[in-house]
Amino acid sequence: MTSSIAESESTTTSVATAAPGGAIVHRYKIPCAKLRLGMFVAELDRPWLDTPFLMQGFVIGTAEEQMALARHCKYVFVDLEKSDPSVVEAIKAAEMRKLPIEESKPLRASFVTNKDAGPAVPTHRNREIAEGRERFNRYMKLIEPGSSLEVQSTGFFAAIWAWIDQLFEKREDPRAIAARAKKRAHELKKMLPRHVKLQQYEDKVKIEDELPRAHESFKKSEDTLRELMSHVKSGAMPNIERAEAVVEDIVESMISNPDAMMWVARMRDRNVSTLGHAIKVSLYMVAIGRHMGFPKNELHQLGMIGLLADVGKTKLPKAVLQKPGMLTAQEYTVVKEHVRLGLDALQKQKPLAPEVLEGIAQHHERLDGSGYPKGLKDSEIGIYGRMAAIADTFSALITPRVYANPISPHEALLNLFEWAGSSFHEPLVEQFVQAVGVFPVGSMVELSTHEIAIVLAHNKVRRLEPRVLVLTWPDKTELATPIERNLFEKPRGADGKPNRILRSVSASEFDLNVNDYYGVEMANANRLI
Repeated sequence: MTSSIAESESTTTSVATAAPGGAIVHRYKIPCAKLRLGMFVAELDRPWLDTPFLMQGFVIGTAEEQMALARHCKYVFVDLEKSDPSVVEAIKAAEMRKLPIEESKPLRASFVTNKDAGPAVPTHRNREIAEGRERFNRYMKLIEPGSSLEVQSTGFFAAIWAWIDQLFEKREDPRAIAARAKKRAHELKKMLPRHVKLQQYEDKVKIEDELPRAHESFKKSEDTLRELMSHVKSGAMPNIERAEAVVEDIVESMISNPDAMMWVARMRDRNVSTLGHAIKVSLYMVAIGRHMGFPKNELHQLGMIGLLADVGKTKLPKAVLQKPGMLTAQEYTVVKEHVRLGLDALQKQKPLAPEVLEGIAQHHERLDGSGYPKGLKDSEIGIYGRMAAIADTFSALITPRVYANPISPHEALLNLFEWAGSSFHEPLVEQFVQAVGVFPVGSMVELSTHEIAIVLAHNKVRRLEPRVLVLTWPDKTELATPIERNLFEKPRGADGKPNRILRSVSASEFDLNVNDYYGVEMANANRLI
């Protein structure tokens, strides 16, 4: 089965999800026209990054916030548990009387309760979320032919995987899957510039052999980007040649083995500045381009897009960039100016390549026209802008920020699938998943043996069975030295069953200082670098 395009031709809805520990969280899909003060907005119908609401999750406290939500969203999800009691009582009263709530309040909705001790699977799921999960499931069948997808979890992921397992029971005709893959490949090829001739890449070395060069390339990228941003901020002429040189190093390392640079980037997630985000976007751009088969010169242009897309933010007030609450309309307008400011500053020395210009100019545009700076729609957005939008959003979701905690890489990928079709180009989202992996390098996971591990390298044959480094014993006690394990080789646990990934976890769930451990102790031990 193909793995890249180079290888082939109006009402409120109750959504109950299971939180860790088995608690039920009630979220209501509510049209923005029906919102009222005191409601806790837990989720939007688009990425938070595309709105002035930089803090993910908040109580509507002002009429200005109500109006801002209506300007940027069609509907939102409201969490009853965190909303003002008066809001909850109004909804409950309407439910008991089976009457609609007055116009300023949400419409009647059904409650879902669960008294089980264990994690629960929702009996009702929002249609848009379900469609996104179904798209994810279909693509999983494409890249993992014959897989039963025995990934399970608790909490949020229990609901997801239970839904996917149900869909798998449909046993879709393999010929239909192949036909859809061919159609997707053809659609993407039509978007490529005529001069782009796709090719295939194979890993040249193992990750442990590529890590020394990857560390050096990443360090040079940080130093160069720091200098470039300083020049942009002060109004001096940026040194584009140095940026091109470090991107060339990145491309060479990624062509050799992309997992190495991905590993280094994830181990440096303490860097919450624009600097760390930009380098990771560059890596993700090169990764998806490499997977799709872009030639080396095009990979270089993709890397430049990622590295330079947000340099204009250095011209913005720090107080606005790090504001924890909602941005005012004026502040949000200021933030959106970073695209123009960056392009103006970067072209002082020499014109940028057309591909780079397109990617930077369009990395905040969205297919439904909700993006900026021009509000482009559909075919108005080129392939480089579409790729940059996906890479930029993914990096932002998994990177610690001043005003928001990161989510796991796996959950970020699921979010991309939810927004595919409206914000992002679905075929490119699918290619991105293959490029970075279902469980991207650096993802923390719990194995079926209940050990905690971190994904070290992908298995190109079975993406659900990567190489991992086991960090803890089954009781979650930290190991003195990590143990490498290749899940593709089907190692068995104490119960005699094959060891597999049970769920994606967050580093915050456990007292594991992964960044320091792998950045210092592993380097000194010379086990991997």
